[in-house]
Amino acid sequence: MASDSPESLMTLCTDYCLHNLEGTLCYLLDNETLRLHPDIFLPSEICDRLVNDYMELLNANSLFEHNENFFTLFSDPRSTRLARIRLREGIVQDQDLEAIRKQDLVELFLTNCRKLTAKSLQTLGSFSPTLVSLSLFGCSNIFYEEENPGGCEDNFNPSRQVLVKGFTFEGFRRLRFLNLGRMTEGVNVENLLRPLASLTALDLSGIQLNNLLFLTQWKDTLVSLVLYNMDLCEEHIQAIAQLRKLRHLDISRDRLSSYYKFKLTRRVLNLIVENLVHLTSLDISGHTMLENCAASCLDEKVGQTSINPEESSITPFRNLKRPFQFLGLFETSLCRLSHIPAYKVTGDKNEDQVLNAIEAPTRSTGKKSPLGPSTSSLTSPGSSAATRP
Repeated sequence: MASDSPESLMTLCTDYCLHNLEGTLCYLLDNETLRLHPDIFLPSEICDRLVNDYMELLNANSLFEHNENFFTLFSDPRSTRLARIRLREGIVQDQDLEAIRKQDLVELFLTNCRKLTAKSLQTLGSFSPTLVSLSLFGCSNIFYEEENPGGCEDNFNPSRQVLVKGFTFEGFRRLRFLNLGRMTEGVNVENLLRPLASLTALDLSGIQLNNLLFLTQWKDTLVSLVLYNMDLCEEHIQAIAQLRKLRHLDISRDRLSSYYKFKLTRRVLNLIVENLVHLTSLDISGHTMLENCAASCLDEKVGQTSINPEESSITPFRNLKRPFQFLGLFETSLCRLSHIPAYKVTGDKNEDQVLNAIEAPTRSTGKKSPLGPSTSSLTSPGSSAATRP
């Protein structure tokens, strides 16, 4: 549905400048390279908007052409300031991050930037003193580097990509939010994360880990944990139950994937409810539910639907002190029960549940779809709608 509200002056000006860089903010140096006019200073509010809207135009408008010099416009922090930017898809390359390495970034969200390599890991180190939020979701090549840069002269032994295993987040002392979704297989996650003493939100979606006990090092700080599409086991749940400060937990999964063996039982849900007493948001979408989670017809309260935990049709949730703010039950049998103790529920029982599934946030865009993981605004400090990239 089209909005009746007119576009803001900021939106109109940004769009015009991006379509007419040479005639507004920039000039051509040597008739080929864009440069900012020397008398221009752009604060972070404007620079962030220019970069983020530029990325949106590239992904939404096939007629909008990418300028290879665009990111060099923000290379000098004396004339431009960047703080919070979101870069996505294959247009972003190592040299683009290198161009802005002198900026004091607070938030850097990289989504499906498959052209980024280990060269960008070195660039990330430049942002470590100021970076609070970082997403590397879907950046599948960022832990690879060329074994023999430049290749060989005889072309019989061309350069090949090898996995970088020594990188850690040492020095990222301010980092609170980290999204490593779909990270390259073979990277030692525990060693990679060990230096992050103050982590509050972590997304490890699509990563298969045998042991989650290392997460307990953040049992006093972690408030949001997303493990979408992780093949869980009892040991995983035992480790998660020790994270007693958690307010948002996402262990949902794609129901179409057939390799999952783990099933949710009354015992597992009881463990979550009894130990994670601060939990306000829980997503268990896509899980196979055993019948012992639901109350029998004789045991269920009759009458108008209720969100009161004491009347819950999901038996383990009767021990909740208060209803959930959000409960993800999409593609589970539990969404069809009568009394669900949550203000917002995703599922396929009725229109409200389906709309909630569409409106809830997703990892990569800040909006949720039934096919992706959920997250609350807890996930990204400084952001009104966090990723569930």
